[in-house]
Amino acid sequence: MPPSDFLNENLAIQCDDLAGEINKVYQHLPWAQKHEAVARLTRQIHQLSEEAKKAQESQSLAASQTHLKEALSLIHECVPLLDLCLRKVLVSPELHQRWIGKLNRLEKSFSAWLKGAAS
Repeated sequence: MPPSDFLNENLAIQCDDLAGEINKVYQHLPWAQKHEAVARLTRQIHQLSEEAKKAQESQSLAASQTHLKEALSLIHECVPLLDLCLRKVLVSPELHQRWIGKLNRLEKSFSAWLKGAAS
């Protein structure tokens, strides 16, 4: 992806889509929702959406950078949570791979945005 593509992406919508996918899977698995890893994953992924929205709506460079850094931190927390969910058989290998792929793409976009904001 060229470095300028992050400006044309709506990362908040991508984060919302991922959060929606995760919610859809776990809303039908009430037993899984009781597991701390799943509860934390759903909280973190929704927080990621909020940080993306705040970064996009921010009027100051410093605030945008703060929200971008927080978004990256949340992604880095979600990946091990998904790995834990996979080990505990709370997510299928296919969904794990799909969601990790989406998080990796989001991480690249957020990193490019942060790098662009710092230059």
